[in-house]
Amino acid sequence: MQAAAEAIAKTGEGVPQLVDGWESQGLRLTPSEGFLLSRIDGVTPWTSLRHIAGMPADEVDACLERWIAQGIVAVAPGPAGEGATARDGASELDPTLDLALDLQRSILAFEAGLDRPYHALLGVPADADLRTIKRAFFALSKQYHPDRYFRRRVGSFGPRLERIFKRIALAYEMLSDPAVRAELERMPAPPAEPRPEVTAERARAPRGEAAARRTDRAGAEAPAGAAAAAARPRRSRRRENLDRLRRQFRVPEEVLTERRFKARRLCEGAQTAAQRGQLGEAASAMRLAIAFDPWCDEYKETFSGIQSQLHQGRAAELVERASAGPLASSAPEALRLLEEALHYRPSDSRLLHRAAELALEVGEVERAREWAERACELAPEQAVHHSTLGRALRRAGERALARAAFERAQRLDPADPRAAEELDRLRRRRPARDESGGTR
Repeated sequence: MQAAAEAIAKTGEGVPQLVDGWESQGLRLTPSEGFLLSRIDGVTPWTSLRHIAGMPADEVDACLERWIAQGIVAVAPGPAGEGATARDGASELDPTLDLALDLQRSILAFEAGLDRPYHALLGVPADADLRTIKRAFFALSKQYHPDRYFRRRVGSFGPRLERIFKRIALAYEMLSDPAVRAELERMPAPPAEPRPEVTAERARAPRGEAAARRTDRAGAEAPAGAAAAAARPRRSRRRENLDRLRRQFRVPEEVLTERRFKARRLCEGAQTAAQRGQLGEAASAMRLAIAFDPWCDEYKETFSGIQSQLHQGRAAELVERASAGPLASSAPEALRLLEEALHYRPSDSRLLHRAAELALEVGEVERAREWAERACELAPEQAVHHSTLGRALRRAGERALARAAFERAQRLDPADPRAAEELDRLRRRRPARDESGGTR
């Protein structure tokens, strides 16, 4: 049965579903595994789970295969049940766009879960360290940043990509800033919503009927509640106690009004500082605004935007320094920061080209090739981009492709001495041949 399920999954049509009685298995799950299990609804295909789980695809496959072997999950050979097509977004897929259908499904599935907690959105544990958060954000931005699809026909997926990247950038900024993250973790329960008024019809209903309705509703909700509780990952006793205190604590209305007033003033001051170019001061003010009113999404988004400007400014300074002279001692650090900047500006051909040059300098040939190819794609009229690509290809042993890249550079700029020199080197250093006549 397991082999058959794996074969179905490889076709891309398999739909995992929970087996009746799976709750009794006594699972101990990591946060990522718990989130993956909660997405198994009998209509989401295996391939879509790989995209929305926030885990590497091979880890998703390993979890599903293990649960299949344990009898927790079964796999159907096609869309399971009525409405599966709509849930998978098939009606919104467009084969005429410059986006693979599998990528379109991934975008639709990810967008459907944008209201998840920040750590779940990035696919990291609630207590993930900064390195893990950065790695998760970079992996997601590489796939979902709108600029990566510059000059492609993306149709309605353009606004979707904008929404997705804005949200994952927000999650990254919230979790990667220690002060803001601490405030969010200390955040008390949100202000209580006003209780709904009792309608005349409900007031007239006999007490027995009202009790029966509550019993029916509780009976209908019990299975779903039990499944959701079982799917949630186990939390530490400290976090459970903290959540209990948050539920018990309600901010008095007069205190809440004062806090919101202070937060609004801080936000206004931050926006003024940002307009003056004082981004560090603006970010500090927004941290305090979030501390006073941690329930306001506007403040979090404003802080995220300011932090993004700070990151881009730092990258711009680094590019300027790198262009001014040799950075032999700090090239690896410069490359690391440039790579981070590229997640915010993946369509900046000049930044891509500089990153490719630095990658060649430190011996990162494959990354140099990737970035140079992207620079050539975005700005094909720049001879220097093709010349750098040729250098990366030559060092990767791709002599024919390197020669084509240098010839393209020479056609674009016949006066470019470097392309002519590289071509001459390739022509003079022909591959040696072994005794059988083959190339060594």
